[in-house]
Amino acid sequence: MKRGIAMVLVGLLVAPSASAGQKQGKPIDWQEAQKLKSGTEIVLTVTGDQPTKVRLLFADEATLLTLKPTAPKLPGGVQKSLFEIGAQWPGILNTGATWSSEHLRVARDGIFDRDKKLAELSEVVQQTPRGQVQAISETPHSHLGRWIAIAAAAAGLLFFLWYAGESGSGSM
Repeated sequence: MKRGIAMVLVGLLVAPSASAGQKQGKPIDWQEAQKLKSGTEIVLTVTGDQPTKVRLLFADEATLLTLKPTAPKLPGGVQKSLFEIGAQWPGILNTGATWSSEHLRVARDGIFDRDKKLAELSEVVQQTPRGQVQAISETPHSHLGRWIAIAAAAAGLLFFLWYAGESGSGSM
């Protein structure tokens, strides 16, 4: 009995999830991409490149703006602030407009914390024209937490059954 319980537990813990091996989630069309919340993680495939996980900044009828996957690490809440810019991105990138909050300023010449330059905009923001976008899809969701919870519940149940069996056989 103990050997059987051990085999079941090992099987539950090492079995791959049903989604193992998936690279991309559900495809998203351009109109859906325009409705996504800024900061949403997507898998973007651009002509000539491999699919890449990126975070959406803004999408309009002509361009998709994302954080570059190679962008330098920005301090504190700077990245969160970049997601708040929304529909002002085209103005910043194309007409020289400026977006600012209490300490942060984002303009064509860079991202600034007060007067300290944190990064060049071109290092952080990727502009992809609609014609170069081959595919947009949701990022695959990890089910690791679900599988761990199932394995823990099964282990608890098997332990209970084993313990109940041991207690019952010892009382005779």
